[in-house]
Order: sequence, then structure tokens, then C-alpha cells
Amino acid sequence: MFKKLIFTCSFLFSSIAFANAPSYFDKEIDNEYRALIRHVKEMLPETKLQLAYLPSFYPYSLLDIHPTKFKNNKDKRAFVNFNFGVFGSALLNINKRELTSLPGISICKEVKCENERILLIKEFVKESAKEIESFIDNNNFFILQQTAPHVYRVNNTFFSPTQLITYYPSKQAGFIPSGDYKISKPEDEKKLMNLSSVSQALRKLMTKYKVAAITKENKDTLNVIFGGMGDNHWGIVLNHKHDFPNSGDYSNIGLEYDIVKKISDVSFYYQTN
Repeated sequence: MFKKLIFTCSFLFSSIAFANAPSYFDKEIDNEYRALIRHVKEMLPETKLQLAYLPSFYPYSLLDIHPTKFKNNKDKRAFVNFNFGVFGSALLNINKRELTSLPGISICKEVKCENERILLIKEFVKESAKEIESFIDNNNFFILQQTAPHVYRVNNTFFSPTQLITYYPSKQAGFIPSGDYKISKPEDEKKLMNLSSVSQALRKLMTKYKVAAITKENKDTLNVIFGGMGDNHWGIVLNHKHDFPNSGDYSNIGLEYDIVKKISDVSFYYQTN
């Protein structure tokens, strides 16, 4: 959960100001982030409804931006909070107190809650074993994200019934999504639609068990993220063949583990905070 107040930088689509931009934002990164903001403005029409765009902030969804070229874990984590503050203040139509507390909804500290999560995880892992194995074996996959049955992400392409948007990492920060993208039609992207078809069975199970995303940490290890927002994620890491992390260690995307609990010799439940 946020340990500091969310940055109070202005984010008005008509007048963008980075008064409190992070210290690691140089001119190039600043320009890349502004390009991303302009793209989001084009993608998401303004609305006065509260939390209308909340699903876009879920792990690996459109507004869960990853600076893939950042090396420092503290910078990665700081950016997660900065980005959530910027887009959240502009798009969620809630006050600052509500925005600051929103990621905490996914925090679970009680034994009952933790046991319920682990039971759900075990049920998903058991039912999806065949599909998970296929996902691991297929070198063409590294991210699978599900917002709705017909709105999902495969790798760096976001699918909808009428169009596909493929994002390319920005040059300096490696933002994904970014302001560098290609829009295409499903009928023009046979290879991408084949990936969509191959992933359909697993995506159905993700919908059933409300799994937000599945990502490869390496060629064998999977991170199955059931939920979360900002720097608060929870889920299970599968096929982990090294020492388990401890509380305070960082995940491969720069989030700090708060809870780590062994599920098997090669898997663990986790919560970041």
C-alpha cells in the first residue's frame, strides 16, 4: 500500500503540468510520459461517473503502466504510485483521500481472508493445470491479461472485438503501454488472432476464477496475479526453482513482498505492499 501520499501533480488533459514529477524523470522520459497521456486522452472519453475506468488500473491492464527499462526497484515502485496518482486523479472522479486508500482494498492481513485466497488459488491451479503447462511451453506467450471476455491482453497487444492495439516500449523508460503503438483490425492480424485462439481456454478459466493476469518471470516461472492495484498485488508464483523470497524482497517488476507463504516446494502465495 502507499507509504507516502500520492503525488499532487496536476493532470488536466487541456493543461498538463508535472510540478511534482519524480526525480528520475529526465526530459526524454518526461516527453514519453506526456505522449502516453495524450494517447490515453484519445482512448478514454471523459466521464463524470465514479470509478468507471477502475478496471483499466488492474494488473497489466491499460493504465497499469510498466517502465520496463528501469533498473532500480525503488524507482519502479515509486513510478507505480506516481502513475496511479496521475491517472487516478484524472479518470476515477473520486477525492484524494478515496484515491489514496483505493489500492488498500486488495490488502489481506487476516488469517480467514488469507486461507480463502489460498483455497481459491489451489482450485484455479488444479483446474487450469493443462492450460498452464501449455502456456509455459509456448514461447510465443509472456503476458496474458483479462479485463472482460472480449477485452484482454496477449503480450503487448490489447484485443477488443473491433480493433487490436499493439504497444512498443518507449525508448528511454520502456513504458508499456506507451505513446508508440499500432492500431489494426482483427482480420488483418492472423498471427495475433492465432495467439488469441490458443489462449482462449486459459482466459475462460481466468474469468471464472477472477484472475487478473498471468506473466512469465522467466521461461519456466509464472506469476499468476489474482488481483490488486498500484503496488498492491496478490497471487501465486509457480515453478519457482530458487530460494523463496522474504518479506521486504522485491518481485521481478519491482514490487515489495509483504507476505510470502509456501504452497508447495516450487510455489508460494504472496502479497505485495
